[in-house]
Amino acid sequence: MSKDKRKETTVEVIIAPGSLRDKVKVTGSGPIDTAPIQRAERALEQLSVAFDSWLTEEVEALTRARDVVRAKGLSEDTRKELHRAAHDLKGQGETYGYPLITIVCSTLCKLLESAIEPDLIPLDIINHHVDAVRNMEKMKIKSDDHPQSLAVSNRLYDVVIEFANHEDEKREQILLQHGASSGENPGRTAVSDTG
Repeated sequence: MSKDKRKETTVEVIIAPGSLRDKVKVTGSGPIDTAPIQRAERALEQLSVAFDSWLTEEVEALTRARDVVRAKGLSEDTRKELHRAAHDLKGQGETYGYPLITIVCSTLCKLLESAIEPDLIPLDIINHHVDAVRNMEKMKIKSDDHPQSLAVSNRLYDVVIEFANHEDEKREQILLQHGASSGENPGRTAVSDTG
């Protein structure tokens, strides 16, 4: 597909502040009781010790879902299971301290959501996403600017956007064909005058 036909897509990645104190909105005047914030930060710090093991469990679930796709193919059921595992990591990667895992899983979700026919999603693209997540977890890449991981996540994003744009073009063609065969304009809603 030529670059002229590519749709422009803007993505904004938001990295959450590092401490609860940064998230607290101060209103009014007078001294602020920071004790509850400090207790919450200590509790979060104690929980963060378990984050790596929780992340490992989620990455293993993603890997198992991908392995089922490899064995059985990409059906609606296997796509849903793979999407669920990717969506879980998309939501938890940043919390666990792995922002690039969140980004890679976000593009994997986009890939799985954009396909008109699940069995036509290239398995290589799925494998590259899952392998990238596995490597980031294994190498404990917690930085959002790790050069190799950032390059991989950017490339995966570009590939998925290209795929999604192609799927959008296919949808437009289907709509046009449907409208032409039924005599309707697929872009407009019919209005009846029933009085």
